[in-house]
Amino acid sequence: MITRGYYIGEILDELVSISEQIKLRNALGLTDLTVYAENFFKDILNIIESVSLTNLNLERSNVPGLDLGDTDKRYAVQVTSTATAQKVNKTLSKITAAQAASYDRIIVLIIGKKQGSYSITKSLGKKYNFTDYNILDLEDLARKAIGLEPGPLQELHKLIRLGTLKLKVELEIPDAAGKFKTNNYDKWEVRATSKFGDGKAFAEYQRTEHEIKVDDAEIAEFADAIKKCALRLSRLPRVTREFLAVLCERREKSKSKRFPDYTAHLLVAKVEREYKDSDLKGEIEILEHAGFVDVAFEDPEHYGPPEIGVKLSRESDGLRIDFLKFIKAKKLDIRKVIGNADLSDF
Repeated sequence: MITRGYYIGEILDELVSISEQIKLRNALGLTDLTVYAENFFKDILNIIESVSLTNLNLERSNVPGLDLGDTDKRYAVQVTSTATAQKVNKTLSKITAAQAASYDRIIVLIIGKKQGSYSITKSLGKKYNFTDYNILDLEDLARKAIGLEPGPLQELHKLIRLGTLKLKVELEIPDAAGKFKTNNYDKWEVRATSKFGDGKAFAEYQRTEHEIKVDDAEIAEFADAIKKCALRLSRLPRVTREFLAVLCERREKSKSKRFPDYTAHLLVAKVEREYKDSDLKGEIEILEHAGFVDVAFEDPEHYGPPEIGVKLSRESDGLRIDFLKFIKAKKLDIRKVIGNADLSDF
């Protein structure tokens, strides 16, 4: 059973971790906070203080003085990582007449650790009823969290557990080259490096298989088609290339009423039964867009059930007709050729 102590312990650990990260950023002069950081602490305050803050900067860019506000509870907050009295006084000096009329309690939330005491400009302090008690830091939030009822405490724990990882990413410090440790570039699959032959092996197959003469111009045409096919394959996601390879492996042996005899084809119903992943529709859509498959379903009474037709080349009739026959004749591995975008044996 998860105890109250467990929730509080994890909340404290995460807030301390954020505080240390902010401390390092401040030491390097990095004091700006992202909108995500503002929203993260907005959600924390909403639970801890039982308010319904909204982000004022989303309603109107760069709202002076205040970042968050709840006009019903008349509660407003400036979120900052700068803990100085100068920053607090600057915040108070920027409050507009409209804001002053909308909010009775104004808080400055220090994301990190606040100073031991503050010299608040007397006129500003009196005007907004603002004292040191209106300045909170992460330790204050942690103390307030300890006093929460079980329901809000669990809600706060879930919020912090799910949001802290992203916040830490938002607060990362770039290296000397301006690169961040965590970035979305690393989350993209590396595209395959296509490989392709010069067309001579495929031309020789055409010559011997069909007993036809293949001249240099036709060899050049094959070479160009092979290269383009390999490049189109390499631009597919890896799992989609693998899906296409298995479509070729499991092609029907019987003739199709919907596609020419040389076109590999499969019953849609059979693929739906045999493919275990949930994104069959997505894989087919990607292959259709790339020109590797057609799905034919019109007039089932005349043509039979819907089928998927595979076309591995659209640049050359010869390559389109004999692509899979060449692989079989040369005892090549379909999964290597298609799955790896490797047409180097062609």
